[in-house]
Amino acid sequence: MFVARKKRKENIAEYILYMFQVEDLVRAFKCDMGLLKSQLISRYDVDDEQLEEVTAWYKNIVVMMEKEGVEHSGHLQFLNNHINDLNDFHLKVLKEEVSPAYSASYGNNIGLINEFRLKGNASASDVEACINAIYAYLLLKIQNKEITSGTEQVMKQFARQLAILSKLYKDFEEGNLEL
Repeated sequence: MFVARKKRKENIAEYILYMFQVEDLVRAFKCDMGLLKSQLISRYDVDDEQLEEVTAWYKNIVVMMEKEGVEHSGHLQFLNNHINDLNDFHLKVLKEEVSPAYSASYGNNIGLINEFRLKGNASASDVEACINAIYAYLLLKIQNKEITSGTEQVMKQFARQLAILSKLYKDFEEGNLEL
């Protein structure tokens, strides 16, 4: 929860990826608050007030996952909304030519984004495709699966693009960028 809060303020793409991990972690504990409390939350090195806050945060995630039917797969609606908002922002940045660096990064990646989209969710937006690609890559790394140097390079390119976009998004949210 503390990490999520910090990431949300600093980098929207990292926040989304982090929350994907939280969803998978909750799934690993079968959306069972008893297991989450005994195996995960109890290990937090925080005071009682913060422990209550963490517990309530995980409970809220579990309740949302159950209500939205994403206990086994999929993503919470608020995360999908963040992805859609970020993609809308991406389109505005490109249309209004706000950032030559971002436009160049996207221009270099569009073919790769389309390739990845064809392998997965063909209807995914540009931003969703990049986030899904990076999350799949992170899961492969966690599982110690072999990753080609070509895939490593593509993920670095996607990460650079999302980093630029996230910085622009932060600037926009803080009132330092107008569209």
